[in-house]
Amino acid sequence: MTAVLLLAAALLDPQLPPKSVFPPAAPRYPNLWFYVETPLAPSYDDAVKLVTGRLRQSMRMREYYGPFTNAEGCDFEARIEHLQPWEDPAHRALQHSHAFHIRYYYSALARRSLHRVHLEDNRNYWRFAASAHYEVEHTNPNHADVETCPICGRTGDYAHLKGNLVEMVHDPLGLELALTGTIRGQPVRHEDYDQLPVAGLAGFGRHQVLDGLTGGRNTLRIGVVFLSPPTR
Repeated sequence: MTAVLLLAAALLDPQLPPKSVFPPAAPRYPNLWFYVETPLAPSYDDAVKLVTGRLRQSMRMREYYGPFTNAEGCDFEARIEHLQPWEDPAHRALQHSHAFHIRYYYSALARRSLHRVHLEDNRNYWRFAASAHYEVEHTNPNHADVETCPICGRTGDYAHLKGNLVEMVHDPLGLELALTGTIRGQPVRHEDYDQLPVAGLAGFGRHQVLDGLTGGRNTLRIGVVFLSPPTR
């Protein structure tokens, strides 16, 4: 795998709704979508719990339900801190560890009856969205941006990209970690005694990655994860 998550050929049109569906407080279009085939979950709430529970366990995340200081209109969020310490004596004032941060959005879709969709494969899905990004950890005084960081900065394969750092770098890095457990193609492990991998959604359903930056989709890439019964 190259340092940047490869774009997969579109397998299925997910009929993504416009950004206007989400609260005005959400600054970016959600870059990670979950489609759960209805036989897997008897209700929308069950579908949300299925996916968020899997992510909580596989990524060993801590969840936050508010009140929030900056929720960006989400229903709840989850984080992992202290990942991939960047230790550079030449940039001691800038060195930091990293955080994976994900915000979940589902009630906004339900309010507009957009939480259930019938796709061209003739199957019915529950769907909800998330905004995932990878940045300087929250307790570091440099949170959230260090442009020169070789891990989360506008460096390497992202060096040529102009525009908002979150939309162009932090978002695609967060998407990569959620889908593959890697950052810039390298496996990520928790910084604790066991050093367990941050597993993400690898092996959990099938996924495709679409180009963003079209219309109101102000994020570089959008991942779509499809979950179906094992027989399919």
